[in-house]
Amino acid sequence: ARRAAVHRPAIDGPRRRRPARWDRFSLDTPSTDRGPTVTAPIADITTYQVERALFIDEARSAGGELSAHLHPMVGPDRLALATDVARFGAPIGRADSVVMVSSGLHGVEGHAGHGLQRQLLASGRLGSLPTGMAVVIVHGVNPYGWAWSRRVDHENVDVNRNFVDYDDLPTNPLYSELDAVLNPSTVELDPSSSSFLDEIMGFWSRVGDHTAMKTLNGGQYQFPRGVQYGGDHMTWSRRTLEAVWEEQLVGADAAVALDIHTGLGPTGRLTVFQTADEDEPAAALGADWYPEHLYRADRSEADPIDHGLMGPGLDAWAADRRESMRTAAFVLEFGGLDIAHGVTAFRADNWLAHHGDRNSDTGQQIRQLM
Repeated sequence: ARRAAVHRPAIDGPRRRRPARWDRFSLDTPSTDRGPTVTAPIADITTYQVERALFIDEARSAGGELSAHLHPMVGPDRLALATDVARFGAPIGRADSVVMVSSGLHGVEGHAGHGLQRQLLASGRLGSLPTGMAVVIVHGVNPYGWAWSRRVDHENVDVNRNFVDYDDLPTNPLYSELDAVLNPSTVELDPSSSSFLDEIMGFWSRVGDHTAMKTLNGGQYQFPRGVQYGGDHMTWSRRTLEAVWEEQLVGADAAVALDIHTGLGPTGRLTVFQTADEDEPAAALGADWYPEHLYRADRSEADPIDHGLMGPGLDAWAADRRESMRTAAFVLEFGGLDIAHGVTAFRADNWLAHHGDRNSDTGQQIRQLM
């Protein structure tokens, strides 16, 4: 669907079969009495393969029903990659309400998502879900980026900018001014150098915060070797995620997606992003769940910063295939370093993928940056 059409699922009108069970998602206690908002420390970061094996073993031990979607590529160790799915609670077709908890949409960010998903497995809560509810954990939406320490996939596509209409791609008219800065083609690169930021900051001062963020972070669709490239066709990860939705959401009246990321927001703090208009039930759900952390963007914004996000993609998918199902999608973003550090890392990683040697000292330094 086009941008104007993808935002709002068909939640009202004569085609509805039965009321969606939003009350199933209500928390038992008021927001002021929900206990600490700080998670326990996650497990130490290792490798994708070690973390995948841990997830599968612990999900099976917790009673999950497991399935896997094999990726066409392999990791740096030449071992298989996959998106793994573990379902708890009501079986497929018998759940009124489904909560999906996903990690690794942005590849390397999967390490943190993995740690939090394992905490959920260990909590014991998945063994006592209410009747008619299911929790689906999706581990490694973009396993290639995770294994290779990249944010993007094997085609250099940012999967969270890929949920678009490929016949009517969004525009990012000023990205061309920065592509040479963000996508250097030099023989050598010093990952610790920040001199390029002077040009970025000059651009930022000239165009203002909104346009600068849109240009740098909102996705672009003209430069396949550039940063934040959203792609001109459906990625493997998008196809796989939609296949998971198709399978796991059969019969559901309501679905919530919690997609775990790291990067944006104050360092060490949770920031929750949502795309929903103020009058949507999903917006009320977000305000109830995350009163101190939610940043909501209206679907009807004339000039949105981001395009091709997974959340609106789920809404559009549901509107096309599950007319009566309500959806609510949230990005759970755990703040890393500031945007200058982020841009420095993405720029260096992009140079490494196109011009460098991953096994060199510089390559290892960039991997650590990511």
